[in-house]
Amino acid sequence: MGFLDDLKRQAEAAKAGQTIDLAAAERNTLLAEAACKTVFTYIDTLIRQLDVLKPVSKVRYALDRRTSFEQLPIVDLKIDARRKKLRGNDVYDYIAMHGRLRSNQKLALVKDFLPDIEKIDARLRQGGAPVHAQAVRNPDNNKLQEMRYELIVDFALAVHVTPDHDHGRLHFKIINFDGFETITLELPAIEVGSARLDELAKWLLGEPHQFFAGAQNLKRVEA
Repeated sequence: MGFLDDLKRQAEAAKAGQTIDLAAAERNTLLAEAACKTVFTYIDTLIRQLDVLKPVSKVRYALDRRTSFEQLPIVDLKIDARRKKLRGNDVYDYIAMHGRLRSNQKLALVKDFLPDIEKIDARLRQGGAPVHAQAVRNPDNNKLQEMRYELIVDFALAVHVTPDHDHGRLHFKIINFDGFETITLELPAIEVGSARLDELAKWLLGEPHQFFAGAQNLKRVEA
């Protein structure tokens, strides 16, 4: 066999591999798209029911050891989805549900210890509540003496779902379901059906749930 014949054989093998890879990606894309459609339909239906039921969360949200909130009403739930082009086809780019945990209670807090200031700043950023922060400094040396916060109890709540079409997976980013924190995880698209989404709905309401079962790359970042 000549050198050119060997190159032809290698090229044919590479083409065959590319065909197999493309076919697998197309199958995975179909699975991811079906799962995304299920997610969108489920959450859209869930929101309509919760708009009527007007639930309150069973989760305790703590800004510090002395300031916490329970039975916060879950309001303003909305769903959004965006599409994109993939290999010439129109597919889901992401699905997002946003809501608020709102009592409209007004609070005033004062922190004069740097670690406490850093911790409450992080939780306020994570919570996304309307807040006015004022630094009080020593007039002689300009050193920070304390931070004063005025805020309204109106915290963010969200789910972002991003499909990985080539690998047939869905990436979930969940914000403030378990207090002031962000949780990310991945699930095979084939496992994201109504039963799994029932567990997500339970989690949203602060009920015991099994949404994590079998999840991969689970990460929890607390504020």
